[in-house]
Amino acid sequence: MRTRTLSSFALVALLATAGCTSGSEPADDRTEEQTSEQAAATDGSGMDGWLCDDISPASLETLAGGELTDPTEVQVQDDDEAWVCEARDGQTPLARVTLRVGEEARDEARERVEQTEGVEPGPEYLGESYTSPALVVGLTLCRVTEGGPDDHQPYVMLAESLVDSEEDLSEPLRSTLAQLAGGLDQRYGCSPTMARSDAAEATEAP
Repeated sequence: MRTRTLSSFALVALLATAGCTSGSEPADDRTEEQTSEQAAATDGSGMDGWLCDDISPASLETLAGGELTDPTEVQVQDDDEAWVCEARDGQTPLARVTLRVGEEARDEARERVEQTEGVEPGPEYLGESYTSPALVVGLTLCRVTEGGPDDHQPYVMLAESLVDSEEDLSEPLRSTLAQLAGGLDQRYGCSPTMARSDAAEATEAP
């Protein structure tokens, strides 16, 4: 399995510049299918697969409706648009965690919330947040490293269930975003309170 140091999107979030590295991979004695699986899977440790690392085993079991047989973490997107990780049990998708940065990402997240059924206000520690049975959204503001101490930009966190279920699965999704929000705050310094205030001002503006 190849190892990755820091994903490019994670470094965009850090406002630094770096690339991804891969270990040497033998060319002769692996099938194409094996090579593809190894390139996609992450080990979920450190900064490798850190979004998936925020999905606890207990949350995954809740989403799966029982014990897991072959839990896997797969990086499905890592570019200038988003950093996305999926947690699966074998070939069965269980949950997707997405992190995006910027005002456009925040606007698109708000539009998605408007189109989602059963949405309720979420916990304050996620900033401007929303919960529904299969989707939890947290919109916060985190410091811009190269700016002044009061310069912040939007960070968009989404946790969604990929399970075909009529049950309310918001709790494991909320728990996942709580972990993600804590990690973001430690790395960059975030202000959920400021995000809620900005949302309130935007709502009140004519």
